[in-house]
Amino acid sequence: MTDVSIAATASILPETVVSNRDIGEKLIAGSSLHIEDESAAELVEQTRTRADLIEKKTGLRARRFFRPEQTPAEVGLDLLNRLMDKEPWSGLQAIIVSSSSAHGFPGMSQQIVARSRKDHPDLGHPFVLDIGSNACTGFMYALTIGAGLIKGMGFERVACLAVEFSSRCIAYDPLAFGTSTLFGDAAAGVILAKGDKGIASLDAVRATSMIDETTIGLIKGSGMEAAQPALDVPPAARWFMAGPPVAIGATKILVDEIRRYQTQGSRIDWLIPHQANLTRILIPACKTVEIDPSRLCASFAETGNTSSASIPLLLDDLVRGDRAKTGDTALLVGFGASFAVGSALLTLRSLPAGNRNR
Repeated sequence: MTDVSIAATASILPETVVSNRDIGEKLIAGSSLHIEDESAAELVEQTRTRADLIEKKTGLRARRFFRPEQTPAEVGLDLLNRLMDKEPWSGLQAIIVSSSSAHGFPGMSQQIVARSRKDHPDLGHPFVLDIGSNACTGFMYALTIGAGLIKGMGFERVACLAVEFSSRCIAYDPLAFGTSTLFGDAAAGVILAKGDKGIASLDAVRATSMIDETTIGLIKGSGMEAAQPALDVPPAARWFMAGPPVAIGATKILVDEIRRYQTQGSRIDWLIPHQANLTRILIPACKTVEIDPSRLCASFAETGNTSSASIPLLLDDLVRGDRAKTGDTALLVGFGASFAVGSALLTLRSLPAGNRNR
């Protein structure tokens, strides 16, 4: 059977930090509330009080937003350039982009190819695909498809990118507080390669779903026009998430997926789950499956929920940091809209230069 490895990782975090108080004020400013109205004034005060309690209830302290002039295709190309580094672009045979926040055609994968040609004329004619409807688990679906292209179709090198501009898709309204305060922007990705010579081997990967009539409407929304990112997302298409049932379902999915690997005898040195809610999902799940929280990779406190970018963001941090060592395993678990699910088990093989444990 053909081996698949992760040859490179990269990530981009926006420079603009938005605190809990900042996001509370943004929701107030974005609404049509008239402060002089007694009811509106009361809602404003409630919003500010709730903003001060976000960290206590979720573990979230801040999130990052891309600058207004930045576009998904621009950030996606920057990410791909970092991933390719000094590698020949002629060997890149597929570009798969996951995003909850930019949809339509020409898609981001297509735009990134077009933008790449100026500086990388040796780029051939890659397979391109955008993944959006699975939302936060889109990257895990991209990873599964990428591995399939290598194992089943003989591809040599596949880029899996996650580019999220959540800040352009949330509703700036106090009535959307529970959803809009959780999200942040980021971009991250990997290069998959044929063989076993990379940073990590992809030992197992799967994508599935737990969709039924009760889950289909728990998470709803749309994104920017990929080709016209300056256009506002219509109010009716702004993101909505039914908090409590999503937290319950997501925790169960995470626990079940971890146990699936545990019962197969897999060692899990590091857990890299989608960053949905630290105190209500991630920590409780770790306790249930008896994984030491010190082995939980988490960025939620400082980045918020970065949708499909959360897992590759954490993977890049793990391989570049000084916690992991060669031979360690990492379990990636994603869960997204309507309870789409994806997971992968990695073994770290050759950590990047600068990692003290390589």
